[in-house]
Amino acid sequence: MTESGNEETPPSRYHFLGRLRPRLRPHRGKLVWAVILIVVGTLIGLAFPLIVRELLDAAFEAGDRTMLNQIALFLAVLFLILAGVNFGQSYLTASVSERIVARLRKDVFGHLMSQPPGFFARRRVGELSSRLASDAGLIQGILRFGIPELVRQGLFLVGAIIILITVAHPRLTLITMVAIPPTVLAGWLLGRRVRRISTGIQDRLADAVSRADQVFTQITTVQSFIREGLEAERFATEVDATRDEGLRRAVARAFLTGTVTFTAFGAIALVLWEGGRLVLEGALTPGTLVAFLFYAFLIAGSVTSLAGFWGNFQEASGAARRIFGILDERVELREPDDPEPLPTPFRGRIRYDGVRFRYGPDLPEVLHGIDFEVAPGETVALVGASGAGKSTLAALLPRFYDVEGGAVEVDGVDVRRLRLAELRARIGLVPQEPMLFAGTVRENLLYGNLDATEEEMVRAAKAAHAHDFIVELPRGYDEKIGERGITLSAGQRQRMAIARVMLKAPTILILDEASSALDAESERLVQDALDRLMEGRTTLVIAHRLSTILRADRILVLDQGEIAARGRHMDLLDASELYARLYRRQFDDAMASSGRSGSEGAGASSEDPSSGSMDRSPSTRGSTPSSSQA
Repeated sequence: MTESGNEETPPSRYHFLGRLRPRLRPHRGKLVWAVILIVVGTLIGLAFPLIVRELLDAAFEAGDRTMLNQIALFLAVLFLILAGVNFGQSYLTASVSERIVARLRKDVFGHLMSQPPGFFARRRVGELSSRLASDAGLIQGILRFGIPELVRQGLFLVGAIIILITVAHPRLTLITMVAIPPTVLAGWLLGRRVRRISTGIQDRLADAVSRADQVFTQITTVQSFIREGLEAERFATEVDATRDEGLRRAVARAFLTGTVTFTAFGAIALVLWEGGRLVLEGALTPGTLVAFLFYAFLIAGSVTSLAGFWGNFQEASGAARRIFGILDERVELREPDDPEPLPTPFRGRIRYDGVRFRYGPDLPEVLHGIDFEVAPGETVALVGASGAGKSTLAALLPRFYDVEGGAVEVDGVDVRRLRLAELRARIGLVPQEPMLFAGTVRENLLYGNLDATEEEMVRAAKAAHAHDFIVELPRGYDEKIGERGITLSAGQRQRMAIARVMLKAPTILILDEASSALDAESERLVQDALDRLMEGRTTLVIAHRLSTILRADRILVLDQGEIAARGRHMDLLDASELYARLYRRQFDDAMASSGRSGSEGAGASSEDPSSGSMDRSPSTRGSTPSSSQA
């Protein structure tokens, strides 16, 4: 099996034109016309030296002024036709190349969108962006300019050689032909070297782009640790490596150009020397010598262009290898061949049945036989130390990953038997760090439901306590919020994320403790918004806060990929040493937080340790703190 997981595609799958052929097929009409125009333009170019021969011979030998004027007029008309032909050919090839590369970029992006989060965890986002931008640009260049030039120069070369053989002097033709083989050989050998170097340049460039992308997305961390200089130095190292590879390619290309120029134009110098002798001897007319020189220049130019094209073609071939390599990546989460419909009505019952999971075949198992069930409308909190498997467990529900053993079911149907879009449409996710797009507030909210009305959007924003701060923005709902919502506070971003999920109106919720790391006022607003969001919905909460744990109908305590204990808060305090230890740790943190903010009032603490919810006396068993205690 190949690295991409495709068994049936042979190594030659990266052959540049072979992989592009299906994409060229819909544009056959335009391509045929482009080829016809190239042929017409080439014929005009090949006819030009013969016309010049007649022009010179008429002027210098016959002294026929009338014929001279007629030939000059004919040349003007011919060049006007040639200009129109070149315009048409250029437009057609540009039109086809733009459409093909646009379709290729769409296909690559769509294929990437079908990959699960784990795929992107293993790949550098900057590298993928580089494939969409620079590699696709190389392919576009070879389609728009390279291949038409290959056809044109190939026709020039063949046509000029045929004309020289049929109408010119044998000795001059032989001198010209001798220069072609070494020129072609040099172009082939150096072109291979250019391809290897160009592949290295694109890889180095991808490294640099990936590094920059990471720094830009983590700029706060970079600046808080005062690491701007370090990151600039690292980026400079990547750019310098790209520059060094580029200089190596420049040397190879310059050597290729110099070699081709020397052999081709050296032959022209010999032709000029020998042709001059023949003219002086009367064996050749001046017009024939000039025409021959024109054809010799055409041959030299064609060979030089073809050698340059070979280097460009090798670059584009390397780019195609990388792009089609992405398209050949196996989609890790397959849609079922015969999907089952979701039960109607969909109630949102969740069941994990003997679930086992690992992130890769060579990695250790992170979940070991997980069994539990969540009733419709029930809230279950997942607690445990970092690395216990809480986030992994939740990520299996919307099928961001597939289980290795057992099954995850919703309303009695294995999630692997459902269409991904149908499954995920019923699940809402509010992450701990909400991700917003660099668009307007409106665009970000409507991401949850593209068909929502203005009234529905405003209602969701009000329910999430987001409307008030939104209308205070300079342009309200049409305000641009910057990359990842950087112009908003953490609490504002979180409330917008909650409003977005409200618009989606899912049956099942996954909450990754969306109220953590906020100030007291923001946390109160976010928690109230979450309470409204959770009403009547089946909810899995990855819990880090005491308030969330105490609100849950049931608590699952995870330890090293297994459920160590399950039950309600007060029962687990007595039954589970692990849970009691986790609880005490949070209790101590809450007490410390309360002590630090005591001068400002105990209400500033996220968890009020004086609340009865922490009392283990029988009178408080099963009690749930109000949202104000959150």
